[in-house]
Amino acid sequence: MIHVARTGIASMKGQSLQLSNQSQLEVDAVVFATGWESPISKIFTPAQRAELGLPVPWEVLSENEAKFWKELDASEDRKVLDLYPIFDNPPYKYIERDVGETPSRLFRSLIPPTMPKDRGNIVFLGRLANVQQTSLAEINALWSVAYLEGLLPIENLVKDEDAMKKEVARVNAFMKRRYPGRRNLPTAVLEVRDWMDVLLRDLGLRTDRNRLAWERSADRGFGWWGLKGWLREWFKPYEPVVYKGIIGEFLERLNQQSEGKKTR
Repeated sequence: MIHVARTGIASMKGQSLQLSNQSQLEVDAVVFATGWESPISKIFTPAQRAELGLPVPWEVLSENEAKFWKELDASEDRKVLDLYPIFDNPPYKYIERDVGETPSRLFRSLIPPTMPKDRGNIVFLGRLANVQQTSLAEINALWSVAYLEGLLPIENLVKDEDAMKKEVARVNAFMKRRYPGRRNLPTAVLEVRDWMDVLLRDLGLRTDRNRLAWERSADRGFGWWGLKGWLREWFKPYEPVVYKGIIGEFLERLNQQSEGKKTR
């Protein structure tokens, strides 16, 4: 049932894929497994990259777009400084890198906030530098499938373009202040667990994974056992195994939601 075509992709339109050998395929989904490379410039034009929230030279943006983003970036940067005044007076000097491009503007580092016509049909994975790649990759994948299938509990948020843009600008401002001198790449090193918690909350899943693992093993979540679960949550190091079963949890949440609608 698997047919290998040793050729390249010439163009894509709708569900039709035109290959370099002049043949055509009808597809339901396309996955670009690019490894450590990022051949985005070969897939999208500069205008398309700008529309999708991918880095482009500033001159690609229209005058109004560039003004909008610079004002929004400055506004959200002030909010970050209000929350973390130490960022305004860092303990060491750093060299500001002028990369000549706009920052990556993906909501949750996954989807475009600009809501193009094909919103809901494209996700960019692996565009966040972090130190827990395997755990984040699984959570990202689940989040992405839920988004593509319209199953995210935060569906109203991903339909609010203004809210998404503000969130993107605020996250970029924090990352720029938190990791000064970095290149133009979204970064969450010490905050990667908090980032995964955000995604889990979007999915409607519990974020206290150590406590949840203890409750499952002890089959109780109260009294002395509940206290031990609380202690494990706050003092036991997090390991990748605590994220085991998130797909089943998400499907169970969907079933409960479906049953609730039936009873009503």
